Amino acid sequence: MGNMQRAGYGAGAFGALAAVAVLAAPSASAVINNVVVASQNPVVGCSYLVTANTSLLGSVFTVKFSDNGQEFGQSSVVLAANQATITWIPKTPGKHTITATQELISSQSVDVNVSAQSPLSALLGTGSASCTSQSSLSAGA
Repeated sequence: MGNMQRAGYGAGAFGALAAVAVLAAPSASAVINNVVVASQNPVVGCSYLVTANTSLLGSVFTVKFSDNGQEFGQSSVVLAANQATITWIPKTPGKHTITATQELISSQSVDVNVSAQSPLSALLGTGSASCTSQSSLSAGA
């Protein structure tokens, strides 16, 4: 077998592998569809459910959650629902960007404004008086 023929086989094999890699790679915008925070008015110290809704393809990848760039946990996607959920407890008032990421694949964020606890709740040391359920806030494609 000549050098030219071997080079042709090598180039063909490389091309086939490249095609498989492109077909197997998930679409960056189609894996995590959106992020939902279970309150439009979160309060410091209260617990909130954060949900990342994924496409079927996104169901096989773990989702990492972060608050203003600081990871606060990760969750596997529940296949039947195509969702990953986690509990988030904001520690500071102000604007927070909650991001759900499937590393090197997909990412979506939602901005929320966190309120300080009421002075009475802070004085009594209980956050429950100001921790109320609100409608959800979501963002994403």
